[in-house]
Order: sequence, then structure tokens, then C-alpha cells
Amino acid sequence: MSFLVFILLSIPILTIISFSPFINNSFAQWTIPTIIDSLNNQNSRFLLYDNTESNLTIHYPSHWTYKENSANEVEFHPPNGDVNELIKLSVDTIDSNFTTIKSIVDATLKDKSKHLKNFELHESTLIPNPQQNPMQKLVYSYTNSNNTKIMQLDVGMIDNNKLYLISLTSNPINYYEYISTVEIMISSLTNNLQQKSLSNYSTELLNPVSDYIKPIGNENANITIVEFADYRCPFCHKFHTETFDKIKTNFIDTGNIKFLFRDFVVNDRGEYKGSTQAAIASHCAAEQGKYWEYSKEIYDNFKPEPQQWINIGSLVTFANNIQLPDISKFKNCIESGKYQNIIVENSAIANNLGLTGTPAFVILKDGKIETIIPGALPYEEFEKNFKNLL
Repeated sequence: MSFLVFILLSIPILTIISFSPFINNSFAQWTIPTIIDSLNNQNSRFLLYDNTESNLTIHYPSHWTYKENSANEVEFHPPNGDVNELIKLSVDTIDSNFTTIKSIVDATLKDKSKHLKNFELHESTLIPNPQQNPMQKLVYSYTNSNNTKIMQLDVGMIDNNKLYLISLTSNPINYYEYISTVEIMISSLTNNLQQKSLSNYSTELLNPVSDYIKPIGNENANITIVEFADYRCPFCHKFHTETFDKIKTNFIDTGNIKFLFRDFVVNDRGEYKGSTQAAIASHCAAEQGKYWEYSKEIYDNFKPEPQQWINIGSLVTFANNIQLPDISKFKNCIESGKYQNIIVENSAIANNLGLTGTPAFVILKDGKIETIIPGALPYEEFEKNFKNLL
């Protein structure tokens, strides 16, 4: 089969280009990708190739030329380069339920070692990534028909039943000169694919999770922030006690931004399901018009693990504290688990967005996802993002 393979260069490379800087554990439980301009200050030196038919969207050096071999394959050539110097991008449809990166790599290596003269494998690396897409990198050399030694790097990933492959081909002398260009192009491709995937969730994110829960702030504001959080997450508590009020005063109460909340349960372990129980209770309080008051009350009474402080007794106490009108109805609502499906659906959306922990903040403008802020970052980071959008 034709060379169907190969994937990501290195996590450090993509961290620089496509992801936010590493988030210190004092702010969050993990690090997640931030959707930003993958080229940052490189825009003046790169152009955008966008083939909507094949879903190939990638930046390439402005002084390079490109040649479309088909709707699913394009070559990028450096100026004054010889015929052996190029970066090729292709996409193939596969059955991802049965086709694995390992099977593709194994078949490719078997084919290359059989048909390429003086074939030598230098590296084969499976790369983990935040999106959990299967990714692999191959580096190898061989001698072509002109008896010239060739270095080749193949980077590929499986995404939504598609195999994307970027291949750098060069003579050994110039090979390392082109590595940085390949790094940026890979980052551009992965970032653009992620952006397109995220856009599928924009409409859903803008809608309140139920008829009982209205957004905080101006419902007609063109900027929306959606928090994904767990009531037992210490960093979610940190955000709500140190940062949220400042955002509310300076951006929400002024009518510039509206705020929505979605449950993302990550702290339920074993038989103790306190996070889910608290989330269900908040929706039960919403039935009586006190969703936001109850959500705040839970965070105000936060206790660190391993304390199992969320139970039916404490949840009823919280309801009394905010003077919920019908405590009996509230208690029956929790015990029925009637909002379990909403909790599961919200967590599924978070997973599909590539979120791997809490809190996470999805910021949208005019119905489009602009960025994801990972963790309980200082207020100044939120302020900077909001001012850039206003």
C-alpha cells in the first residue's frame, strides 16, 4: 500500500506552538490544550493552504510553492530546492475502528524495507497527546534510483476516521534545516483540525443546560465564558473564591460577557460519588429558582479530600442555608437521580472538547470558540483574554 503512516514530532514542539504554557499545579489539576493562533508571530512568513474538499488546512512558508497532486494530496517545495526536497501532506479515509497506528506502521516498515534500497530505520516513536489521537513518528533513510541518499521523516495521526500524513523528504545535508518548518506545519495542521472539531460544539455550549438555569449576565452579550468544573475540585474552589467575583464585577455585570456553568465530574472514585451528587443537587435547586445561589453555597463549604463532605445531609443543609422553599421536594429530587443524564452529557461534551480536568473555561465570541483557558489561572489571565475580544 502507499505510505499511509506517521505522526507527531514531539510533545515539546507542539506545546510551544499549539498548546498553552505548562500550568503550575497551584492553578490546576492538569494541563490542557489552549486553542490559540498556532503560528503566533510567524504569520508574516506563512500563508494558509485550505482545501475544503479534503479538509486539508495548513500553513506553509510564504516563499515556498505548492503543487496539488490530487484533492487529497499536496506538495510544498522550497525555493531553489532539488526534486528530492519537499514536504508532502495527504489524507486518507480509514476504518479507525479496525485500523491502528501500529498496524499502519508495521505494514509501512515492511513495505519500505522490502522495496527501498539501503533502507535504515532511525526512529519509530508512538507519541501520546492531549487529544488522545493515535500518533506516530518515523525517521528513516534510503538510496533512491539516482543512487542518492535520502532522509525522510513521516508524521501521521488518525483523527475522525482520517489518516493525516506529513512527510519531509530531503538530502541528509539539508534535512535538519527543514525540521523547524515541518514542526510549524504539523502544529498548524493539528491546531486547524482541533478548531474544526471544536466548532461542532459551539451552538450547544451557548445554550443553558436546562430551562431552569439562565446564564449570569447579559443574555445578548456576544462573548460567553463556559466553565467546566467539579464541586469537589480544589482548583475550582480556588477560582470561585479568588477570581470569579472580579470577573463578574468587571465583565459580567457590565453587560460585556455572559457566564454559563457545566458539570464535569472528574473526582468521583470508587463507591463515593459526591461530585455527581452535588451536581444533581444543584439542578434540583434550579427547579426552585436557586441554581446559582446553591452552586455558590457548595463551593463556600468546600472541604479538601479525603473528607467525604458531600452527602444527602450536607446537601440539605446547604439548601436550608439559601432558604430553598421546598426542602422535601429538593431531597426527593436528589434521591431520584433525575438529572443524572445531564451530568453524564456535560462530561461527555468536556471529553469531546479534549478537556482532561477541572476547571476549564471555554470562551466564545459571536458563536465561535476563541480559546480554552486551562485551570484556575490568576484573574489577570482572564482579563487579558477578555480585553483582546472586546
